[in-house]
Amino acid sequence: MNDKHGTPDTALLDAGSSMPADRSDDEAALWRIFFEQNRDGIVMLREDGSVYCANNRFASMLGYTTEEVERLYLWEWDCQYERSVLMEMLKSVKPCGDFFETRHRRKDGSEFTVEVTTNAAYYHGAKLIFCNCRDITERKRDQERIKRLATTDALTGIANRGEFSRRLAAEMQRARRFGRPMAVVMYDLDHFKRVNDTYGHQVGDEVLKVTASLINATIRQVDIHARWGGEEFMVLLPEADLAEGLASAERLREAIEKHRFDHRGPVTASFGVAALGPRDTIGALLKRADDALYQAKHAGRNRVEAMPARNAPAP
Repeated sequence: MNDKHGTPDTALLDAGSSMPADRSDDEAALWRIFFEQNRDGIVMLREDGSVYCANNRFASMLGYTTEEVERLYLWEWDCQYERSVLMEMLKSVKPCGDFFETRHRRKDGSEFTVEVTTNAAYYHGAKLIFCNCRDITERKRDQERIKRLATTDALTGIANRGEFSRRLAAEMQRARRFGRPMAVVMYDLDHFKRVNDTYGHQVGDEVLKVTASLINATIRQVDIHARWGGEEFMVLLPEADLAEGLASAERLREAIEKHRFDHRGPVTASFGVAALGPRDTIGALLKRADDALYQAKHAGRNRVEAMPARNAPAP
């Protein structure tokens, strides 16, 4: 830190440096450069959670002056962990250090995500915990955006085919492990090509988005809704047998049938339901749902059909 004349301020070095007092001025200057010009916030803590010293970057990250920061305790800005947990963390820091993410609270009450690297050293017989703090809010936001792009359908905002397949595999494993039921619903908008041909693809896209929203509002919170491709969708129903899957599909069918879309043309959908059988693979389960959907289309559309597993009782 420099004073108002630009002269290096030795107060930080004298009060907070872990360097012996007989270090040369050049080494002291190097320490000040490292401490104050570091792109990360650096704060040194005592074992009781109080601040030994902090650089300007750390203070500005929190919206305080360095003088204000040096009157704080760790739990006054870390908002992810309870005070008791933070105290245990301080006691357990080793010289080799640790690495973790947490949440910090600024002076104005806003919060941000921080990547913290810690290590410990003894200075004049007292343990000091060195914390390098890096604001990773933008990085986390970018990671979430990439994840969203990879797992959601760009048009409707619901899960895409890849994400549904991953969730289905995990749910099948859970259902088998605990002996629980599970069902899938495949549905397809009837005569959707006519909508595109009559009103244009922009209206068709709006119909798909409204349909996805209708279904989202009708299914349970635990259910997983995905766009399978084109005008075809899937719904995963944990803890649902074939009869419950049929009842759920019928509610979804009615929700679409009763809705008046903006283009004023009728929109209906056909549904196929299948429940997990004892020997089902993912492919076998989805094929039964697809076969049931084909039956619904063949029987006149705007209806629900089910395809039981082999040797399974009908609903």
